[in-house]
Amino acid sequence: KWLETNQQRLKSEVVILNAEQRNAVEKAIRETCEIRGWHLKAINVRTNHAHTVVSIGAKKPEIALNAFKANATREMRQSGCWKNEKGPWADKGSKR
Repeated sequence: KWLETNQQRLKSEVVILNAEQRNAVEKAIRETCEIRGWHLKAINVRTNHAHTVVSIGAKKPEIALNAFKANATREMRQSGCWKNEKGPWADKGSKR
């Protein structure tokens, strides 16, 4: 019942990132941190989500989350491994 309820709530198909897409996401996150002067402590891009631990100073966590999502989508599009007009990311996201 739980699975059925959650599937009915989905706005689009479930995204499973392949190896090329995962590499593009990791590259984008690393570049974002380098450009913005953020300290990337850990990263793990999985098939259906990504984990990062990053020090961003006094900035709000939403700034980092939005930058990571936007730059990862851009990198995937530029590398040709994401052709959908919508991004692959769920709304919101953990910002702990």
